[in-house]
Amino acid sequence: MKLYAVLLLLLEAMLAAPFTTVCRASRAGPPPKCDPLALRPCAPVVIYGARPSGECCSKLREQMPCLCRYRKNPDLGRYINSREGRRIASRCRVRRLRC
Repeated sequence: MKLYAVLLLLLEAMLAAPFTTVCRASRAGPPPKCDPLALRPCAPVVIYGARPSGECCSKLREQMPCLCRYRKNPDLGRYINSREGRRIASRCRVRRLRC
């Protein structure tokens, strides 16, 4: 079942990729580009229950300004709010979303 959920997430992310937009950043410098596909390195965590890699945590932090937007998306929100999504955020020491 987890594999099906991740494959569905990746499919939805690929469909949403052409509609990526620039998000407002809370820090100085250019804002990151909101791209749900950037979170692909986190897929093994959801599929296999693996420990998040450094790349997964890095991409998660990079996409932090965009996660509220993803959370409001009916297709992506269920993964951001899922138990696996919270576990990844906890292991990567990413602060809770305040949307």
